[in-house]
Amino acid sequence: MKIKFFSMISLIFLSACTVNHGDFTVLSNKIVSTQDFDMGASQRVRHIEGEDTAHMIIIFPTGTPRLEAALNDAFEKTDTDVMTDVTVQSWFWWIPYVYGNMGWKVTGDAVKTRSN
Repeated sequence: MKIKFFSMISLIFLSACTVNHGDFTVLSNKIVSTQDFDMGASQRVRHIEGEDTAHMIIIFPTGTPRLEAALNDAFEKTDTDVMTDVTVQSWFWWIPYVYGNMGWKVTGDAVKTRSN
């Protein structure tokens, strides 16, 4: 009986989820012109991660994480404006009625297409 009880408690306290929303060849939230830009010959910053997170205290979220903010985080880290070979994930974990965390994560290579 104790094993069942502790198993149920463990499952309640270990609730989490990660969702892979897809793999993208090119992803950006900026207005970019690639008409005269050679994406293959440009310099890349490899394996960049951008995240946007929010906390959940008791049952009240402190904000809403956004994919756009996760992309901006990656762009600010590298002074770029386009990501290539991108994986987009959302995730959350929560200890019921205590604390939780949720967010978006983008992982990929970053490229600068603008000259400024």
